[in-house]
Amino acid sequence: MTTRDRIAAVFRGPSGIRPGWRLLIFFVLAFGIIGLAFGLIVTKVLRVQELEAWTPTAFLLAESVGGLGIVVTLSAAAIMSRIERRPIGGYGLPWREAFRGPFWEGALWGLGAVIGLIALIGAAGGVSLGGWALSGAALWQATLGWAAAMTLLGLAEEFAFRGYPLVTLAEGIEFWPAAGALSLVFGGLHYFFKPMETLADGVSVTLIGLFLCLTLRRLGSLWFAAGFHAAFDYAALVLFASPNTGNGGRSIDSHLLAVTYHGPAWLTGGPCGIEASVFVFPVIVALFVLFNRRYRTATADSIAE
Repeated sequence: MTTRDRIAAVFRGPSGIRPGWRLLIFFVLAFGIIGLAFGLIVTKVLRVQELEAWTPTAFLLAESVGGLGIVVTLSAAAIMSRIERRPIGGYGLPWREAFRGPFWEGALWGLGAVIGLIALIGAAGGVSLGGWALSGAALWQATLGWAAAMTLLGLAEEFAFRGYPLVTLAEGIEFWPAAGALSLVFGGLHYFFKPMETLADGVSVTLIGLFLCLTLRRLGSLWFAAGFHAAFDYAALVLFASPNTGNGGRSIDSHLLAVTYHGPAWLTGGPCGIEASVFVFPVIVALFVLFNRRYRTATADSIAE
């Protein structure tokens, strides 16, 4: 083998560009070229700046064309699909399943997980539920606006962490090592880059990320995971007014129910919200067990190990 062949072998394998280099190109496109371009559109053209309080409009922009929004990541994946000569739906979001059964089933699981978590915290005396916090047009605007925003959030974060990156990394180091690594990154970004974070929150986010990897492995697409993610965040943040450190440790202003959290942070999650409560861990265990019972084997279209 010549020196030129050895150098070429570093970058190319039997199936083309090696997975590690493809993943690097994707991140350069998403975090760099495309991400910066859309970021300038949001801040300079649309003149939207970071807001002190979370609103549906800010979220819709952030999760569509800001940061690692769905438009940014899908644009980067579209370029990679041309380079790799494979359909973009092969990265976890096949269009034929868009907002069909798996998405809505995932949404039911996400809603059920939050209701179960609230029930456990409530049984321990950590939460009190009142009536509606809003009424009239404000209630409907918040209900629908946040539903759209959280749907985009679910799609954006799932594709950014368990779409192209997981599919590509799995080609290089197999599925479960890749799933574990990316779940640690998902939890680590929450723990190290959000203010007031606790270890419990970082661990719970990591485990939830690993559960969502399981849904991809068994079902072959991210639509279940996207529905789960959207409904979990909607139920926690919008319906049950859970605080979040990304919002300064406060509940969002336009939450739907009048909810009061009281007691120690280990019980309620404190400023991190209910996903940092000690009761989130039995809920996560239940998710793994129940999902494994419902979907015991991978589908024919599943991401290969």
